[in-house]
Amino acid sequence: MADRPHQLTHVVLGDPPDAWRAAGFDVDHRGRFRLGRTEVLCLDLGERGFVGWALDGVDRALDGLATADSHRDAAGGGAPSQHPNGITSIDHVVVRTGHSDRTIAAFEAAGLEVRGGRSTTSYGAPMRQTFFWAGDVILELVGPDEGGPTTDEPTSIFGLALVADDLDATGRALGDLLGTPKDAVQPGRRIAGLRNEEVGIGLPVAVMSPHPR
Repeated sequence: MADRPHQLTHVVLGDPPDAWRAAGFDVDHRGRFRLGRTEVLCLDLGERGFVGWALDGVDRALDGLATADSHRDAAGGGAPSQHPNGITSIDHVVVRTGHSDRTIAAFEAAGLEVRGGRSTTSYGAPMRQTFFWAGDVILELVGPDEGGPTTDEPTSIFGLALVADDLDATGRALGDLLGTPKDAVQPGRRIAGLRNEEVGIGLPVAVMSPHPR
């Protein structure tokens, strides 16, 4: 995508591969599976959750978020995996920061461009959302609102929002692992939470219906 550079190519997790298999993902023997143009790698490190990521053209840590350089050349490429749960791609990655201006500056210094922002109470207290494109994935940065108090909290990956071509079919495939869909913030879309802890997935995961055509 020429107007959306710096494709998110890899997400590396400490989760056991069987955790994602239990949620209906087709994970290969190396602990890898694809979502859209992004490959996910489960390393089974004992400590679950985010380990690192890789973005095309970015060779530095982004405000403390590790770059997974060692996994770039092992991608394998190819078409997205066909998952039994019907999930096809990553809609957005939620990044949390204790200092919005600091993290925005770090992202911009790496070549990521701010594509929008707003104040929101979606996460409870008033927060500032700032949006970046990483190829076909949105990076949603959540942090203190303008003028609000900042902290030294390390920047972290808060969660993943994935896309299912047919959210109702995905709900039938996952049964009690997927919550009841509700209207999303984006008009014409619905969203449901995956009960990730029940299968051992370390990050909060939501599943969304596609963008309306």
